[in-house]
Amino acid sequence: MVTLPLLTSQDGDMHRPMSIGALLRRLREETGRSQSEQADDLSVRAGRAVTRNEVSRWESEKRLVTPYWQQHCASSFGIPVEVLARAVAVGKARRRLARRAEDSSGGDSVERREFMGALAGLAASSLPNFPSSRSGGRASVDPEIIDHFVSLRDALVSADSLLGPGDLVRSAGEQVGNIAKLYERIESGSRGRLFEIGALFAEFCGWLADDLGDFDAGKGWSSRALEWAHSSGSATIAAYVLMRMSQQAQFLGERARAITLAEASIRYEAQVSSPQVCAAIHQQAAHASALDGHEHAAMNYIDRAQALSEAAAPALDPYSLASYCTPSYVSVQRAAVYGTLGNHERALAEYDHVMSQWPRSFHRERGLHLARRTTVAARAGLPEAALESGVEALRIAQDTRSHRTVRELAASAKIMRSWKAHPSVDEFIRAVRNERELNGHAER
Repeated sequence: MVTLPLLTSQDGDMHRPMSIGALLRRLREETGRSQSEQADDLSVRAGRAVTRNEVSRWESEKRLVTPYWQQHCASSFGIPVEVLARAVAVGKARRRLARRAEDSSGGDSVERREFMGALAGLAASSLPNFPSSRSGGRASVDPEIIDHFVSLRDALVSADSLLGPGDLVRSAGEQVGNIAKLYERIESGSRGRLFEIGALFAEFCGWLADDLGDFDAGKGWSSRALEWAHSSGSATIAAYVLMRMSQQAQFLGERARAITLAEASIRYEAQVSSPQVCAAIHQQAAHASALDGHEHAAMNYIDRAQALSEAAAPALDPYSLASYCTPSYVSVQRAAVYGTLGNHERALAEYDHVMSQWPRSFHRERGLHLARRTTVAARAGLPEAALESGVEALRIAQDTRSHRTVRELAASAKIMRSWKAHPSVDEFIRAVRNERELNGHAER
């Protein structure tokens, strides 16, 4: 049996799920086999010949692996066939979307937006009519529909980083409604997994609501996500949702609630199967400790998160739940922890190191972290450094409609008021104020 690789691509987009060709190639390489050797192994398992050229076509996605050969490939690599089926679904979705993108006549940024818009549209409109079976004298939903919802969530999460929440929140909410309608119809053996994907969609809706500045809605979505996570029996998802609720509370300045929720999340650690989810809950525990002024504990938690994020062989996470929790992500959270502890110079140095390597495709998050760097620089008494990141962060916030980023920039602008005599600072403060007023979030 091979060690299952991280099921997301490593090309800079930290949310993008891995397609079937890349997955098959990585699995084969981890076994140390050539394409010819892989073909020989499959031929023996299937009792019928398959050539090296066919293996090559699967890995290049000139052909997608059929269900028959998915079974034998899964056996060959010692992994669940569902992992390959999901990767095939990702490959099919990308083929459809690539065909749509080819029709675009605009420039690169326009093509990207049209491509990602098509991705979001696919999630909103392509729910299939799966065949029903009979169970207990009533129609029940084929469990295959759950795999489709997994693919839809992948599509929406991928689109979020580039488009921001405004184009996606309605689509994601519609999928929660679709899932809720299935609870009474799904067979009992699949009900737990349906609650899992329902919890993940509700958590994602909470994320989108937060980014739009609708914090009451965000809390409501998170509460539903936690209820469904507990109903599913998944400690991994429950721990993750509690971590997200702690993030929400921290952002709103609810210190005690943020600390309590982070501690609740950590209590699940022994039951969490994914090192990346463990990394995510540890980095939030670091933030909670920093809020309490416990520097030693905060550094221990963030160091543990760093080590977990660098794990060479992460356990199977079928939903790529914390695939964003990479070493770079933990590093930028370390910078934020230093800022909370009041060590602004060290925080600024950490931000500068990690942001110089930050993937441009992770666009909206880049804006948020640059805004946090701006606040740190302002508190350190460095107006030029604050302006350097603040101007770029504001541009990204306008592009992605991220209320979180604008809110962070407003905090930095407040600190920078003492430097208003500097024309560039005054211009920046006015631009931030205008953006808040434009989006209905002006200070009262």
